[in-house]
Amino acid sequence: MEMVWATLSKTVKYLFRKPYTRMVPKSEPPFKTENLRGRHILDLNKCTGCGMCKIVCPAFAIDLVPVEGDFPQNKPKRFPRIDLHKCTFCGLCVEYCPFSALVMTDTTGFELYTKDKDSTLVMPTELAKPPKPEGYRVTITKDRFLKQLPPPKPKKVESKKGKG
Repeated sequence: MEMVWATLSKTVKYLFRKPYTRMVPKSEPPFKTENLRGRHILDLNKCTGCGMCKIVCPAFAIDLVPVEGDFPQNKPKRFPRIDLHKCTFCGLCVEYCPFSALVMTDTTGFELYTKDKDSTLVMPTELAKPPKPEGYRVTITKDRFLKQLPPPKPKKVESKKGKG
């Protein structure tokens, strides 16, 4: 019963407060953190076309398409194409890329907004370019995921001598 009263009192308290709304982008800049996951950048010289990004994508937003050019590390010349309309910006493609070819920037939200759904399909050559010429920063790289993993603990090996 005490929990019910606590919940009701909190509800009444917030009922008479002024609503909190951020008016982005008209009057306030978007709130960005150093861990923000936004639009991707692809390094065509590192990508081998292995397809790991496509395999781990939970939203099926990545597929591999052929690209013309000379890429000795990528024999099939297939690179990821990302559909930003489907992408959940989870960062798994960046984390699992074995060659660190993908990174994420802080370009997100209203900066990626479009009324044309066809423009959300970003080709590999467009992914290789920065999302906008000025004012973006790379926030998520494979190194960020590797730093968060604790080092493996050595296993203790017990000798079987003396047990019988």
